[in-house]
Amino acid sequence: MKRRYLVLATAGVAAAGVMVWEDAARRAAEHRYHAAVEDRRQLEQRVGEMLATHDQLKGDLAREQGRSQELSDTLAAARGKLDEMTARLSDENGNVRKLQARLAAMQGQMDRLQGELALTLQERQQAGGTEGPGPVQLERILVSGDASSGLHGRVLSVYQEWDFVVINLGWDVVRVGDTVSIVRGGQLLAKARVERVQEDLCAATVLPEWDAAAVNVNDAVQLL
Repeated sequence: MKRRYLVLATAGVAAAGVMVWEDAARRAAEHRYHAAVEDRRQLEQRVGEMLATHDQLKGDLAREQGRSQELSDTLAAARGKLDEMTARLSDENGNVRKLQARLAAMQGQMDRLQGELALTLQERQQAGGTEGPGPVQLERILVSGDASSGLHGRVLSVYQEWDFVVINLGWDVVRVGDTVSIVRGGQLLAKARVERVQEDLCAATVLPEWDAAAVNVNDAVQLL
């Protein structure tokens, strides 16, 4: 009988030990399960955050690419306008050069016509005996500077409104395009370019940097 009780007691202790072990094992398994669930939740959260960041970066990249394309289009349009303006400017420069050439030709023609008119007026003055200087004989005069000697003439008429002077130097002394200096008392008053030449007269345009108002009849003239 005692042996039987001993066996039963031993079996009860063993069963209790097994139950304690199983409960501990169950608790450990539950703890591992909950830990795994928490790890999974945290991992899913991190993955979600990474996916959200990735989507945001993709959106930012798409916007930047759109802005870059917009800037490229704007730059291309600006370059196109610049090329167009450059071409137009080149055309305008060509037109300006043509107009300048035409203006120079017209100015030359006007100078010649004014020279002819000045000579005609001078001839009429001389032929009609009106008041005004007659032909002056060529003479040698002394002036300061390099132009100290040489054939000289005199100013016969001054046309300030045309910047023209008539000089008593003819085609035996000057040619069209020659430059003469006009002096008085050794002082340089003006320089002029010969536009028209006759036998004993020439008409000259006072150069732009000089003032025809400073020139008077009978001022001395020297060929440069």
